[in-house]
Amino acid sequence: MSDLPIERIVARVLEAPLEDHVPMSFSQLSARRTFLVEVHAGGEVGIGESWINYPDWAATERLATLLEGVAPLALGCDALDPGALLDSLVAALGGVGRQWGAHGPIWQAISGIDIALWDLHGRLAGTSTAQTLGLVRDSAPAYASGVGPTKVHELTERALELGLTAVKTKVGFGQETDRATIAAVRETAPDIRIFADANQAWTLEEAIANTTWLQQEGVELLEEPVSGDDPRDLATLHEVTGIPLAGGENVYGLENLVRLVTTEGLVHAQPDVAKSGGLTVPLRLAEQLDGTGCVLSPHWYSGAIGLRASITLATTVTHAGWIELDVRANPLRDDLVTDGFPLREGHVLAPGAHGLVGDLDADAVSRFQVHSDERSLS
Repeated sequence: MSDLPIERIVARVLEAPLEDHVPMSFSQLSARRTFLVEVHAGGEVGIGESWINYPDWAATERLATLLEGVAPLALGCDALDPGALLDSLVAALGGVGRQWGAHGPIWQAISGIDIALWDLHGRLAGTSTAQTLGLVRDSAPAYASGVGPTKVHELTERALELGLTAVKTKVGFGQETDRATIAAVRETAPDIRIFADANQAWTLEEAIANTTWLQQEGVELLEEPVSGDDPRDLATLHEVTGIPLAGGENVYGLENLVRLVTTEGLVHAQPDVAKSGGLTVPLRLAEQLDGTGCVLSPHWYSGAIGLRASITLATTVTHAGWIELDVRANPLRDDLVTDGFPLREGHVLAPGAHGLVGDLDADAVSRFQVHSDERSLS
């Protein structure tokens, strides 16, 4: 018998169109979208988020995967044991993901449930989820994300206004564009630290060639440089160039994440809470970082709930690094939670609301909602 059975699961799709599309090395972001997952149990509601940035039709797939695939297995299960539920869902649906060739959508749907359960965990305890996990620090250093290849001066200035000391530039658009991005950051903020994210745009040979000039321009950390995140390629790139590496947002399953973090040169593990297994899998990964030379720096480039969950991770695990703070406008991050994401000297403060997110702004949810559906025990 479940101690606290899950009674109802609600999915909400929120969308905010973008006037200017955001380019990526592999595609472009045409709208801000977030997929909220509500888990109802014991008279309380936990709120999670599943990643649907890409493709444009991701919300349609996620509704089906969550409500037709995951929800029937989760309803009636114990809401008080996120780890046990995640393990059972992965065991039940892992084979489907292999046959489908779509591990990502399965993990991303399960991640939304897991985040909601951890939010519920704190709400039921009457405190923040960070407090229930055990705070080890009251804040985490943040870097500005989403800088380039457009609006580089504007976004770098925004980073300075927020008191941030590092920016992560988007590269992988060809050397001319990439060089212009780095130059614009340097022109705007000569002393700021620069990281770079290629979003797996390069072959190993291209990564080696590009890393050479990136290092000459003072780039000190390179994220997802090679296609497929092959640990052998990453190790070779580090061996040849010495560049410190980051990655993990597109790696699924604890075993694969452990393989990544034990790769020579990988110094920042970046699981994404809405993709890589909610809080449960990153918490398990954090337990295995001792002695690896790697820290947990959660990846995040979406809405409010996942950012709160990422900050919770970075303030409750021992081996923690940076928080990713997207400095482009995003109403699905900024308008959904009432007290925002306060900063102190370039550090994001640990969330203090009950659960992960506290109360969402109901008017904002209604304004941006484009679809909702649910499943229940009845």
